[in-house]
Amino acid sequence: MEQQASDRYRESLRRGHVAVVKGRPKEAIKHYREASQLAGGRALPFVSMGSVYLQMQRPREAIEAFDEALQRAPADVSAMRGKAAALEAAGHAEQAQAILTRAAELEAMERAGQGHHPAVDQQHRELEEQVMVGSRARAEGDLDAAAAAFRAAARGYAALDAFDPAIDACLRALEARPGDIDVHFTMAHLYLRRGWAELGVQRVMLIERRLSVDADPRRRAALQALARDYRSLAPDLETIAAAPG
Repeated sequence: MEQQASDRYRESLRRGHVAVVKGRPKEAIKHYREASQLAGGRALPFVSMGSVYLQMQRPREAIEAFDEALQRAPADVSAMRGKAAALEAAGHAEQAQAILTRAAELEAMERAGQGHHPAVDQQHRELEEQVMVGSRARAEGDLDAAAAAFRAAARGYAALDAFDPAIDACLRALEARPGDIDVHFTMAHLYLRRGWAELGVQRVMLIERRLSVDADPRRRAALQALARDYRSLAPDLETIAAAPG
């Protein structure tokens, strides 16, 4: 019976990811809510809901969803950063900054290896669940859902500065959807933050080539911001950072 509930939970997550990929946010919310009811103690469905509400430009609902996640996992960095973004969108910049500061403190503790915090361990278990959802979708031939699940796992691991599993999730996502530009963004950020300039610049230049063919002002701005953050590492990044938007 417990295994059946776990399977239904993963299936609801998978359907939510599919709905997001297909541009059906209301349907995604429905499936994530189903997942939350099947596993009431898990933060992940609420983090996913909050992210969708943010995309829908509904910050109040996003804040409520991230709060639900934080009730279940008070040190969930993804939920904290999501809530900060929602607060920022709602015009509460000071509250957003306070949460980002706390998230950064937790990340620093994790990097310093100051023991295992139960809430951080829970986040890792949730992210492993995401990877399992992606693996199941891949096995079933649903490559869009697989890529979405692996991408979400990669971002979650990146928020925890867990480099190896983050890169592994990125590679799994690219196996499903090689042209997923958002995954290339995540990999570029991870490599550059790690100090692996050559690999990071390669990813940045790949994104640059893609955007020169398929114009996307939002992603262009994100690429320039990334290049500005790390422009001291390579001349190519300085060039992209200084290019007109």
